[in-house]
Amino acid sequence: MGARIDVLGDSVLYDPTSSSPGLRDSFYSAQQRDVVPACVITPSSPDEVAQAIQVIRQHNCIFAVKSGGHAMFVGASNAPGGITLDLKKLNTIDVSEDLKTARVGTRNRWRNVYETLEPLNRTPVGGRNGAVGVGGFILGGGISFVSRRYGWALDNVRNFEAVLANGSLSNINQQSSPNLYWALRGGGNNFGIVTNFDLEIYQQGEVWGGQNFWLMNKDMLANRTARLNISSPPIAFSMDYVKNSFFTGITKLACRLGYCITSEQAFRAFKNIVLAKQSDVYAQTWMTYTYVSQIDQFIFGAALVYSKPEVWPSIFTEFKTLKSVYSSTKIQNFTSVYEEVVSLNEIGYRQMTAAITFQMSGDLLDRILDVYLVEVQSVKNVKDIAIFRENGGNCLGLEDLDGPLMMFSLSFRWSKIEDDTKMNAVGIRILDRAVAMTKEMDLYHRYIYQNYANASQDVFGGYGERNRMRLKEIQTKYDPEGVFS
Repeated sequence: MGARIDVLGDSVLYDPTSSSPGLRDSFYSAQQRDVVPACVITPSSPDEVAQAIQVIRQHNCIFAVKSGGHAMFVGASNAPGGITLDLKKLNTIDVSEDLKTARVGTRNRWRNVYETLEPLNRTPVGGRNGAVGVGGFILGGGISFVSRRYGWALDNVRNFEAVLANGSLSNINQQSSPNLYWALRGGGNNFGIVTNFDLEIYQQGEVWGGQNFWLMNKDMLANRTARLNISSPPIAFSMDYVKNSFFTGITKLACRLGYCITSEQAFRAFKNIVLAKQSDVYAQTWMTYTYVSQIDQFIFGAALVYSKPEVWPSIFTEFKTLKSVYSSTKIQNFTSVYEEVVSLNEIGYRQMTAAITFQMSGDLLDRILDVYLVEVQSVKNVKDIAIFRENGGNCLGLEDLDGPLMMFSLSFRWSKIEDDTKMNAVGIRILDRAVAMTKEMDLYHRYIYQNYANASQDVFGGYGERNRMRLKEIQTKYDPEGVFS
């Protein structure tokens, strides 16, 4: 195999730990950074990707494909003892003369795309975190700050340039290969390696938006913890105790000044946007509740983004009435909004994520918050813990009649490998209990967002049996040997 891979010359590195500068640090999660592949291939062109796939296919090699490296679980884009295809050189961006499309290399991070298009007053349907890679984001779905206007990223791809299982480089679109085009829109990396995306781009100027945070009302929290029979941990005099006592005092003062909110207030504001009688396609939001161990506080957060330069549009009126301890909302370029999201997602930590989907219900959100408050008690002492609540059709299996739907994303962050089992177990417990509640309340939806899914979740089962079978049929046709299975 070595002799055949050598046709790629300097694109192949056989000692990734020492010969591939920056590779390890480019992965988002520490779990992926710990993986050691046998070799790394960095193709300099789509043709070299095709050559690499031909070798991999002939020798049945274990391999993984890295675009931005933002996936969180082991093996997602770094192959243990196998071949990692690092597509970092496939990073060109070419804008059409009519400013309607852009050909974007799969390795670009969204910040590169935005920085290129913003001077032209254009935007793609791209990632809300500028550090995320283009390839995996689009193939998994792609929720954007402009999705209420233009749909998800996968529905805004005119053409996929892809290397298929037989090593051929093909253009896949509605005219050339409608079935494979459908499968690539949500089918992940199971059908080939996309090297370039031809994306629809849209006119876009300044926007209004930013991040907002509120302290969780201490009285509400005390009442909930008492009702849930959550006892406080034993108090030991230490610098941590002094620090937490200081921040507790600050929180009490903030609450007296009106900077604390209840779950009822937070969920009502969020629900009213989702279920607004006059839907506003320019408005996009997500809401979080977070335990921050460094200050021993629970915090509500919301990203409020309006893709027009209009200060506090009426759709966000209820959020405006809540006094936040921090708000960055202002008229600004989209690039600034995306970069703030990057700053809130520090890289290099150990990560666990999972997602479920259900019909909107304030009562259900409140019950999930109870589960969260109970389960977080067992891991509050884990070091550096941060816990967060985020054209021919496609294969996702979502219909207009299903909505409005809410996606619940669970995301944990911590530092030490010895805490992996504990943190993953807590995450799965919260997930399982949340699913049980959605089914009990008849609010469950089978769909699982691929980009936030846990490795243990059945993403394609969530697309519906009919779509799963169609995906399998298309895969059998284009990849009979199971190269990408």
